[in-house]
Amino acid sequence: MPKIIFRLLLSFIVFVTIFIVIKQLVIPNSFGDYGHYRANSIDDNKGRTLYFKGDEKCISCHQDINDLINTDLHSEISCETCHPPKIDADTDCKVNPPKIKGTIEFCAQCHTKNAAREAIGFPNFDIKEHKGDQNCIECHNPHAPWELKE
Repeated sequence: MPKIIFRLLLSFIVFVTIFIVIKQLVIPNSFGDYGHYRANSIDDNKGRTLYFKGDEKCISCHQDINDLINTDLHSEISCETCHPPKIDADTDCKVNPPKIKGTIEFCAQCHTKNAAREAIGFPNFDIKEHKGDQNCIECHNPHAPWELKE
């Protein structure tokens, strides 16, 4: 066997051995037990602090706002879409209420001009033309946006 072939074969065996050793060190033991992910991540996620409470928790204190939202297209979205929680799910939101800024940039995340949304009748606007220097909630009630403030 020529020296170059021997060196190539030896290099290949060394590379494969190093690859297998690194793979064994890097990949967790529980990887692949329940599919293509780390099975221990289930226990890790169970230990995380939950922040989202769900609409039922919001409605228990804010039934009036829920009734108002149910008359609008916003009835299909969760409260926590616009009001991200700041405290864990077990703490009452009166401790640190989830407020939003109501800026045009915030509302524009959903209501920026988009041809696909326009086709289904979704309310869109051009940020530059729609009073870009004001917050949306200065003119609109966020829970009933068709109601303009005076």
